[in-house]
Amino acid sequence: MKDELDSKDIQILSLLLNNARLSNKEIAAKIEIAQSSTHDRIKKLTQKGYLKGAFAQIDQKKLGLNIEVMLAIKLNKQHRSIIVDFTEKAYQLPGVIQLFHMAGNNDFILHVAVKDSDELRTFILDRLSTLGYIQSTETTMVLHNERVNNIL
Repeated sequence: MKDELDSKDIQILSLLLNNARLSNKEIAAKIEIAQSSTHDRIKKLTQKGYLKGAFAQIDQKKLGLNIEVMLAIKLNKQHRSIIVDFTEKAYQLPGVIQLFHMAGNNDFILHVAVKDSDELRTFILDRLSTLGYIQSTETTMVLHNERVNNIL
């Protein structure tokens, strides 16, 4: 599908990937095309599924979320109903930033932010361990997290 994109489309995607709050006017000026063309291109990129949404980057520490971890989760069974149930529950767990369904040693990885080690302990023992289909969890602390956005 990337073959459908020309250099201007890729420039638009790249600009929005790094700052989704740019206006059509700002994008048009940066890539040197008319605002109306920019608007039309963004509309087409959205309709074709290249643009799925815009996201805010929040300073977690300002919210008191001082610990960030990657929680690797192994399920005791690989049934579709279990995977669907876990995914639905993970979306509702406070502190979950991102969910990855994996192939390999772990079935899921949850990217989680919590205020302190007590909250992390509660998250694991009271929210995850109570799910009967979880075989094990492994926690890895994130020391630094930064969006690179180098896919285009």
